[in-house]
Amino acid sequence: MERFRALVRDTWWLWGVFFVGGTLLSVLDRVFLLTFPICIFTFFWFAFVRYDDEGNFKGS
Repeated sequence: MERFRALVRDTWWLWGVFFVGGTLLSVLDRVFLLTFPICIFTFFWFAFVRYDDEGNFKGS
């Protein structure tokens, strides 16, 4: 759980941009609803790849 908190702490503004942008574009065309599952997958992938169990950055 700490890795997810660390990712949100570091990139909250980016997820906000994706959410607002996906919502606005979804009004224009329903294909942009695919933005949301893609963002969810990306969030979990980055959390597991970039942070350890304690929420520390794994950087090289």
